[in-house]
Amino acid sequence: MTSAVSSKDIEILRYEDRYQLQSLAVLRQSFFLHESVCIGSEVNVTPQAQDDLEQLCAEVLAGGVTMIARHTPTDKILGVAFNILQTPKHQEGASYFEQFRDTKCTNDSSRSVLNYMIAMDAKVDLFEQYGVSCFMDIMYLATLPTYSGHGIATRLVEQSVQLARDLKNGTIVLESNDQSPPELISALFSSNISQRVGDKVGFTFIKEVPHSEFIFRGKTFADRIGPEHPSSQIAVIVI
Repeated sequence: MTSAVSSKDIEILRYEDRYQLQSLAVLRQSFFLHESVCIGSEVNVTPQAQDDLEQLCAEVLAGGVTMIARHTPTDKILGVAFNILQTPKHQEGASYFEQFRDTKCTNDSSRSVLNYMIAMDAKVDLFEQYGVSCFMDIMYLATLPTYSGHGIATRLVEQSVQLARDLKNGTIVLESNDQSPPELISALFSSNISQRVGDKVGFTFIKEVPHSEFIFRGKTFADRIGPEHPSSQIAVIVI
């Protein structure tokens, strides 16, 4: 059942530490249970894998580019876009996601999700293709199920794009100002629903990868997800 809220009562803002528990709770109640790759990797039925991925998101929050949707009358967090700034890895070094998988994933399901993310990143070298040294990635996008249908995900993505633009033009400066500002924003949209959000916001879809390509415990992701969401799409906006 969808809860009725007025769009004027929903504020999109940059993440603040006082909302950490609520922001991570959105993952527990929504993303881990319903997102396509989480279903394909059985994260939806594996609490330990959820713990691992929650730790990943807790680390990402420290980057200062995550956006949250706040219901102002109740101070409740209704949705989150966990965003991360990506820079090229050193030639012989591991990427952040590879390091997290190898050192902090304690479960095959969470490792499967990280393997998917790493494999999708390898499909297109965004740094080389677009000639950039930094981009913002919309890593995980989630809205509480009871608040779906209010355009929250679309507004989170729109404001994530605006934040990237503000960082590029210097309107906003991060506290840890030790890297180049983003020149591109990217996302992996893993369902028809999120793909519609990306299309609405103006993303260009550059690579489609069928979920049948990924295998976990003898089944493809597509076997578990079903035909409704057949593929993931890599999408970008040049800013």
